[in-house]
Amino acid sequence: MKSAVVGSSLLLFILACSDRNTPEHVAEDFVYNYYLHANQQMALRLSDGLAKQKLEDEIELLREIRSGSEMSKAQPHIKYKQVGKKGDDENQVVFRYELTIKDTNILDTVRNAVILTESIDGQWKVVNFDEYGQ
Repeated sequence: MKSAVVGSSLLLFILACSDRNTPEHVAEDFVYNYYLHANQQMALRLSDGLAKQKLEDEIELLREIRSGSEMSKAQPHIKYKQVGKKGDDENQVVFRYELTIKDTNILDTVRNAVILTESIDGQWKVVNFDEYGQ
């Protein structure tokens, strides 16, 4: 039993220490935090440039709403999958994700997200993002 606990602790440690400084990981971490968990603060940590400005503006707009006592805790269920990747050079990579949003509606809503990543001083960041319907 002890070896199983040590083994799973070691696996968690290795995963936690893995290098997430790749365009794929940064884009996926951004989608996970921003779209799945509506966590603009965590997405902001992965951002620079226009993406950073968009998130800062959004955080400011939502500050009053989030401080209200009657904020809805209900969030839609969102699934995502990467459906495209394009890298014109070694410093920029564009990813396209398909987002499937389930809320109280009977039909799913499908949106597309475009995530532009760029290497800035050796760190991959999301520098722009946008979404559009099918």
